Amino acid sequence: MMKFPRSKSSYYPSVRQDKFVAKKTLNLFHQAAKEIPAYKDFLQKENVQPGKIKTLEDFQKYVPITDKDNYITQYPLHMLSWGGDLFSNQIIASSSGTTGQPFFWPRGILQDNEGIESHEVIYRDIFKADHLKTLVVVCFSMGEWVAGFFTATSTLGVASRGYKLNVVTPGLERASAVRSIKTLGHYYDQVIIAGYPPFLKDILDEGRQSGINWSKLNVKLLMAGEGFSEEWRDYIIKEVGATNPYTDAINIYGCADATMLGHETPASILIRRIYNRSPRLRQEIFKTSNLSSLVQYYPMQRYFEAVDSSLIVTAQTGIPLIRYNTQDKGGIYTFEELVRPVQERFINRSQFLEPSLDRWKKLPFIYLHGRTGSVATIYSVNIYTENIKAVLVDKRVRQWVTGRFTMATKYLPNMDQSFVVNVELAKGVTRGQVDRKLLLEVMVKKICRLNAEYSYLYKSIRERAEPKIELIDWGDADYFSRDGKHKWVTKA
Repeated sequence: MMKFPRSKSSYYPSVRQDKFVAKKTLNLFHQAAKEIPAYKDFLQKENVQPGKIKTLEDFQKYVPITDKDNYITQYPLHMLSWGGDLFSNQIIASSSGTTGQPFFWPRGILQDNEGIESHEVIYRDIFKADHLKTLVVVCFSMGEWVAGFFTATSTLGVASRGYKLNVVTPGLERASAVRSIKTLGHYYDQVIIAGYPPFLKDILDEGRQSGINWSKLNVKLLMAGEGFSEEWRDYIIKEVGATNPYTDAINIYGCADATMLGHETPASILIRRIYNRSPRLRQEIFKTSNLSSLVQYYPMQRYFEAVDSSLIVTAQTGIPLIRYNTQDKGGIYTFEELVRPVQERFINRSQFLEPSLDRWKKLPFIYLHGRTGSVATIYSVNIYTENIKAVLVDKRVRQWVTGRFTMATKYLPNMDQSFVVNVELAKGVTRGQVDRKLLLEVMVKKICRLNAEYSYLYKSIRERAEPKIELIDWGDADYFSRDGKHKWVTKA
């Protein structure tokens, strides 16, 4: 089978391109200061003189951080665009509104081309679509939201380069997705299902019930929208009969603001799994017991900074983002910096990545502690969504549940805190069939193992730290709407 050449703009640069990245970042800043009316006004109000910003150190020290509140929502869309012209872009997508009111984000040809380039890397170098006939089933929202349309157009762009790729776009219609896979899957060497992690699990459950033998379809999973635990990854690839956790389920880190920011690679997955086996070292390196996601990114596209554990990005997106706060907590590392503390273990296990290891060595890492709004607290201890997700795929309890839940911190009449987890029952399962004592036991032990702070709290106050588990009937729309991205954390 014919192999397709990589695009001319290499996505595997040398690790150290400091001069080039600095020049590109500074050029974007100066161009935006001249040609974006909103940014020009913003800098004037902040008393910043662009002409004095001559080095990357000046940029980091004197250019103010922007976000939705202090910049984006203060100006009309056309003023946020190049030349004050809304038609400098072609597409407008909406954010999901998970952090507040939905916002509309223009996007242009440059961003779509970047989407094609980065998706080609995933399809070619991880999923091997350059020599496998492939069906891509896009199960992200297909309306005004960014994920579905962007994934579909990026995939079509890859297909136009000669890959044997077909695309079908059922969006969030589970029955349509299952029907498409059941009818079309046998024509292909592999089926890639793209969607939000909890929705993909719904599709796998419904497909199995409808008679699909997932292990016969060579299924790969392409996900985005939220992080998940390695326990969840192991569970989900087992569900489709896959065997390789490094290549069969890949997560994308992205947002409507800037589309794709980075994605998992076989190297990032291996390194995350190594650190997960050393909780103390993980805490030392990442300053958290919850390594929500570890991805690699392309410094030619996105310039990242970590400021007070917040990820700050500069990128030539549809609305150019200059030192923009993503509201994600985490940091950045080079490949060498992250591998060095686990060098021996990495070398011993790196045979899992051959022959592709060299290409991943050239990309830096972003690590995430979790997105703003992705935690509940009890006695000031953070409980992460990944902690509960790992519980609900445990083999002792997963026959009772779908894996969906919401969690919240509530207050009792005496003002003591209570940590509440609303768990969705599997279709056809009743409350009486659930061993509540076992479910609670598994939940407490699993959170204690994954979350050192909670473990210490639980040893101190015991039952007052225990989750209050509420069992919710399958499909209850008040708790588990399936019309879009699921919100795991709710307010009291």
